[in-house]
Amino acid sequence: MDIGRLALAGAGGLAVIAGLFVLTGRKPGEAARYARRIAGTMLLAFGLATLLLVGLLLAAGLAPWLLPTYYLYLLNLILINIILALGLNVLTGNSGQISLCHSSFMAIGAYTYTLLNNQLHWPMLLCVLGAVSLASLGGVLVGYPARRLSGIYLALATLAFLSLTQILIEEFPDLTGGIRGLKIEPSEFLIWSMGNETLLFYIVAIASAFCLYMTANMMRSRIGRAFDAIRTSPHAAQALGIQVAQVKLIAFTISAAYAGLAGALFSMVVGFIDPVEFGVSASLRYITFIVVGGMGSIAGSVIGAVVFTGLPEALRGIKEYGDLVYSAILLLSLIFMPNGLVGLFRARKRKSDSSTVGH
Repeated sequence: MDIGRLALAGAGGLAVIAGLFVLTGRKPGEAARYARRIAGTMLLAFGLATLLLVGLLLAAGLAPWLLPTYYLYLLNLILINIILALGLNVLTGNSGQISLCHSSFMAIGAYTYTLLNNQLHWPMLLCVLGAVSLASLGGVLVGYPARRLSGIYLALATLAFLSLTQILIEEFPDLTGGIRGLKIEPSEFLIWSMGNETLLFYIVAIASAFCLYMTANMMRSRIGRAFDAIRTSPHAAQALGIQVAQVKLIAFTISAAYAGLAGALFSMVVGFIDPVEFGVSASLRYITFIVVGGMGSIAGSVIGAVVFTGLPEALRGIKEYGDLVYSAILLLSLIFMPNGLVGLFRARKRKSDSSTVGH
């Protein structure tokens, strides 16, 4: 046994107990018991998290065989919207830049994938790569002039790009199908047809898991800290040596790449695209995802995507009032839950923890 490591662990344990003794005002014996209780709680939480992760992996693996076709389709849409919400949260929640044209980046990805697949018959992976690349270029085209903008001016600039995208789609019907839309021809992944619902689900699930992993790592990296800095105070970030304009452009590009991937996957899952899917209403819906879920939070992106992808099912009887419902939810969330559902959970947890320490 390594005596040095054992001594270090013992010293660490004594330091924790001493810290608890000082912070909580407890007697040494009580502090030790309190430390054991915290350790037991952490161990239980870790065990539950592990079981939950295993359960989610098993559920994902068995979903194509357990779920009816429609619910598998709905699950695919949830996973796609998680990708979309993650990208929008990078831009708006983490770097503090509002975008009303996120549906345009998704449209670029969807139409690029469809045209490369239908017209050039490229392999599926190359079609997806082309969709992500062109959407990223769209992010650069919007982000470069928008680097010096903020607030209402940035919102208007992104709204103008959304309008331009809609006009281009409708004005070139021979290429994009115009208002009639485009039907996506089945493609192949290696030796399997993309008409295979099981294969399609696994591709969407893997893409979603990859984006979750990349986002979590990015937020802990130097660029993630730069995003947080410019959201908190661009002037302070500039004083610290952060190239604010460059970081804003990077955020736009990354966010657009996520949306382009979501657009490509959307076209594969739905099998048909038209301009209505990528209008102002869609952008409003995507913003609602992150505002209600919690801006700047990966968990908020997931919660928002899950809730608001399933919400249309609950509103099916009043579909014509969908935009009104989304607007009302967005407004009420800004008033009563400015930090979203995740912020509400965290506030309650802090209150619970403070009351526990007080006792």
